[in-house]
Amino acid sequence: MNTPNSSRTQAGSERPVYSDDVMGRPADWAGLCWLLFVGSTVFVLCLPFMRSIFGLGDEGVLLHGAERLLRGQRLYVDFFEFLPPGGFVIVTAWFGITGVSLWSARLLAILTIMGIGCFTYLACRQASRHAPSSAFVAIGWAIMSQGFWTQISHHWFTTLLSMVAAWAALASVGNLQRRQWQPLVAGLAAGAAAMVTPTRGALAMLAAAASFVDSRRQTPSLIAFALGSALIPICLLAYVIGQGALAAAFDDVIVHTATRYASVQSVPFGYFMNDQSRPLKYLFPLVALLTLVLCVRDWRTCLHDRVFRSCVAFGLAGLMGCFPRPDMAHIAFATPLVCPLLAYCTNRIVASWSRKFRYALAVLVISLCLPSVAAFSSAANIALQGERAATPRGRVASLYDGTRELMARIAAAPSSDRYFFYPYTPMLPFLTAREHVSKYDLFIPGYTTPSQYQEACVSALRHASWLVIDRSWTATSFMRNFPALRDAEPPETKRFELALQTGFELVARDGAFELRRRVKTADETLCAGIAE
Repeated sequence: MNTPNSSRTQAGSERPVYSDDVMGRPADWAGLCWLLFVGSTVFVLCLPFMRSIFGLGDEGVLLHGAERLLRGQRLYVDFFEFLPPGGFVIVTAWFGITGVSLWSARLLAILTIMGIGCFTYLACRQASRHAPSSAFVAIGWAIMSQGFWTQISHHWFTTLLSMVAAWAALASVGNLQRRQWQPLVAGLAAGAAAMVTPTRGALAMLAAAASFVDSRRQTPSLIAFALGSALIPICLLAYVIGQGALAAAFDDVIVHTATRYASVQSVPFGYFMNDQSRPLKYLFPLVALLTLVLCVRDWRTCLHDRVFRSCVAFGLAGLMGCFPRPDMAHIAFATPLVCPLLAYCTNRIVASWSRKFRYALAVLVISLCLPSVAAFSSAANIALQGERAATPRGRVASLYDGTRELMARIAAAPSSDRYFFYPYTPMLPFLTAREHVSKYDLFIPGYTTPSQYQEACVSALRHASWLVIDRSWTATSFMRNFPALRDAEPPETKRFELALQTGFELVARDGAFELRRRVKTADETLCAGIAE
């Protein structure tokens, strides 16, 4: 553990300045080596999942949306999305540079996750001034979170941008230079995060702002932060207006999300916990306990320490960002924001311990993490052994039952045929390079409105030659994913599914999938009355 230089303290704080401040010296080779170690380790940990497909839902939202944008369609006008434009712009720009393929998509995902690991390390080191423990925290998070969710996700983009904001905010603490770049960087990152995932981005923005609200000396920093926070939202708002999509964007992102999304997402905290992610469920309560211990033991120092206040602000942003759906996936997305507070509290508490007790604590923590390591190794082994199949987007190892057979059938059909994928498989139109005829790609009772069911039915009966149904999403057991749903089969859903089954005849079953061909005599009159 590093030894503080007791002769110096930060201005406006009782917290000592440590002699190996990673941002205080231009050539901190030890810190750089640790940073490279974290980045390379996280990158290698993600590589086994480069081509593995564990599901066909969330990742496909951004990939299929970006592909539609590249075809000239307009976001919110030509297809419905409840997310802000930030994530779509990132993926579209990346595809424009690297080409449209699963390989390029996964490379972007892995680089994003590697960036999260690196900035988590940097933020933790700013908080604790201890490189080895900061590296351990960042790598431990990667082991507990990667595997099924090593994929493109708006949550990963948000977490990366939030951690950039956290690192910049913490780096600005104690910086007495008149010209500071950190507040501007923090503002740019937080503003961009809000344009990817509004709730989590807004929380990160508030947490970063808390770092610059201290005294009149912080007024220039706060102004720089505010200007940075506004820049990217203004640019993306101009983009939406330029596409003539402002009204549609407001309905999709604001109105629909507020009235339909949150009500079906509620789950118990730590839902879907497994051996790999188990420690993450208890991390927030543990950090809260450590924070309480530290405040009781030395409340005066904590009260005046801006680093501590910043860490607490980002920790609260991480906890609140888990909601309204605090399952293990969303906890894993938000965990990096509480890591700086974990590093800060741990370093302050154990600093006075003897070396043998610190080593004992390290051994205990590593022992508790061994089940996560074993579970991660098992997931990586499954991914590496998965049989790969050729698709228009590259070779894919799909671990979703029936996907390989279904994609082979689709590949054998004429390329001009059009499809309707139901209820939530946006990865299939991306992987098969076939057109999904509806502007909607997600159908969940209570989330999808009767009018959306009606419009989708008309699109399917007018334009689709084939219907693909994922029965794992229509089975009764699926509803455990949405325990807050009051009615799993509302009238509009029943009428919609009846119209599809009448208008498309069964051709094949592959695992959970049904492939149906359109009945020649079927037309949109089958959709009458769905929205009543």
